[in-house]
Amino acid sequence: MKKDSLICFRSSKDLHESLARVAKEEQRSVSSMIEMALTDYLKERKSFPTDKKDKRQHPRKSISVPTIINQMDSGQIGMGSICEISLCGASILIPKDFQNNIQIDTQGSRFEIVFNLPSENKPIKLSCESKRVSDSDDCIHVGATFVDAGFQSYKTLQSYLM
Repeated sequence: MKKDSLICFRSSKDLHESLARVAKEEQRSVSSMIEMALTDYLKERKSFPTDKKDKRQHPRKSISVPTIINQMDSGQIGMGSICEISLCGASILIPKDFQNNIQIDTQGSRFEIVFNLPSENKPIKLSCESKRVSDSDDCIHVGATFVDAGFQSYKTLQSYLM
């Protein structure tokens, strides 16, 4: 969408610092974070025109659940948090505390995630491959695609997302 309008407003120092912190974590500008927050809010209220279709095969859903990360090749195990998930992949945050345990620093790293969805008591186990890895001050952001899932795990994920 063409950016052809300027919006200026004052805010509290706390709001600005919070936006700056989240923007840094997501490797965005503060302006981009504000635009994203406003766009999401307006879309939620169905007050924003959406001309373009999402290019992704499956829509993402924001989520915040802890996950166990297992690198089968090295036998390393660590913890992370899933922040977005779809039928074909997930966005995972790995705290720097586990950087020595888990080595997902390149595209194509293989690992397994095990987690529970908020509405389920059964663990979901998915094999993943990293597609995008970025580093911030306190965590590593991993964008991963699912390469293998058991039937029951995939069915549970599908029910949750649909």
